[in-house]
Amino acid sequence: AGPACRDFGCLTYRWTHHVGLPTCRERYSKSSLQPGLPSDCGSGCWDLKQNYCRNPDADSRPWCYTTDPSVRWEYCNLKRCDDHVQVTLPKPPQTTLEPNPECINGNGKDYRGTVAKTGRGRTCQEWSSQRPHSHDYFTPITHPGAGLDKNYCRNPDGDVNGPWCYTTDPRKAWEYCDIPKCPPAQYECGKSKFRPKLCAQRIVAGCISHPHSWPWQISLRTNFGLHFCGGTLIDPQWVLTAAHCLEKSSRPSAYKVYLGLHKERASEASVQKRDVEKLFKEPHRTDIALLKLSSPAIINNHVIPVCLPKENAVLGGREECYVTGWGDTRGTGGDGFLKETGFPVIENKICNRPEFLNGRVKNHELCAGNIHGGTDSCQGDSGGPLVCLDQDKFVQHGVTSWGLGCAQPMKPGVYVRVSNYIPWIKSIMENN
Repeated sequence: AGPACRDFGCLTYRWTHHVGLPTCRERYSKSSLQPGLPSDCGSGCWDLKQNYCRNPDADSRPWCYTTDPSVRWEYCNLKRCDDHVQVTLPKPPQTTLEPNPECINGNGKDYRGTVAKTGRGRTCQEWSSQRPHSHDYFTPITHPGAGLDKNYCRNPDGDVNGPWCYTTDPRKAWEYCDIPKCPPAQYECGKSKFRPKLCAQRIVAGCISHPHSWPWQISLRTNFGLHFCGGTLIDPQWVLTAAHCLEKSSRPSAYKVYLGLHKERASEASVQKRDVEKLFKEPHRTDIALLKLSSPAIINNHVIPVCLPKENAVLGGREECYVTGWGDTRGTGGDGFLKETGFPVIENKICNRPEFLNGRVKNHELCAGNIHGGTDSCQGDSGGPLVCLDQDKFVQHGVTSWGLGCAQPMKPGVYVRVSNYIPWIKSIMENN
């Protein structure tokens, strides 16, 4: 059943009341429709099920045919919805930034606008056409994900000079398009549009996060899409991760970065995928690295960079921080979804006691975790963020690096202290 009320003329009333005087009869065959109704529509257009009150002819209110032989039809006794409690639907969160379809980020590989002329004014040839220029590689069939619609400028091969197209001029096979660069993204770092749970456990036995509540979390993948490490978006075109995540190959082409995902299988429409253009490991072999993306991420409700700490900032002991990742949960559930957990930072002098990590934690590292175990980052979380709430923003203080087992008592996780590497991070980003 539904509310026994109607909205004005109630052409769209679809509830299940059949209140009239007398009782409604089950009625809506084509032959029984009131004269004047669109007969080519039939009962399907109006949801004319059983004997419920409906308004298929846009009358002043819902009506029905009756079971009284002396009364063919009658209005139903339904109150207006505005006489009842108003139901206010929650407004969706306001989008931070939406992509401008007529400008490009980076090399424009993700451009999906409608410019169809080259920089010199030539009309583009349709990508599916073989005239006047025959081509068998860049077509909607060979590159189904490249947006090769109609004759719009595109960059299916990731050309560093930007979008291009085949031309309709028989004398010119192809030419670059003149599409302006998008202005730098404006955003507030460390502010999620979706409230996180702030679950106070460790990832091995942490909790599944609210979708997209940690929008700086990225998934570092092999070039065929297998997740193996985490990372953090610190700028639209830069990701911070662990250096040991890049041991498999020194080639940027060996890696891909997925952004805007909650499920490890990355099935959401919000997912953005980027190739890695350059990678930089910290020169003194510290377990921290930077990845430059092939083009900037589009900043929106699902993808927002985290804030970085001030240079050499030190966290106080017992400060509550959070880690996120898709790593091994050791059978505790939640595999395949981004999980989160919170626990306190532990001072290095305590962490280096014999009963803890026995002097293994260096000055450029910090440790955090529950003394009694139970929650921790684990395999597959490496490279991901340790973030702490500073007023109303999340700041990344650690990069998940190593630990002795997962969620073991007296064995907190160890993280690279990001504040020690702010000069290096800024230098790499400014010079590349």
